[in-house]
Amino acid sequence: MQESVCRQNVTVKMKQGLHLRPISEIVRISRNYACDFKISNGSRSGNAKEIYDLLELKAMPETELVLEANGDDANKLIEEIVSFFESGYKKFEETIDPSD
Repeated sequence: MQESVCRQNVTVKMKQGLHLRPISEIVRISRNYACDFKISNGSRSGNAKEIYDLLELKAMPETELVLEANGDDANKLIEEIVSFFESGYKKFEETIDPSD
């Protein structure tokens, strides 16, 4: 079976950028897949299965990231991570109390 390589661009939409809580979720998702997975922010790139690598990306709001997975289940991983960026990570948004 030939390994597939998948690439997809995503944009960081969180007010605080890509911080520890969503990074932990990305790592948790990524470790369920056998393929290699990295995320890049310009010249910075990190193993998406390692929290410290992703923290080093310093992805602020509106940063465009490149997802790249290589392996048999690369398509499925990219689909899940893109879904996370598009909708799932709203649960990590800081809520503002209107009474403040």
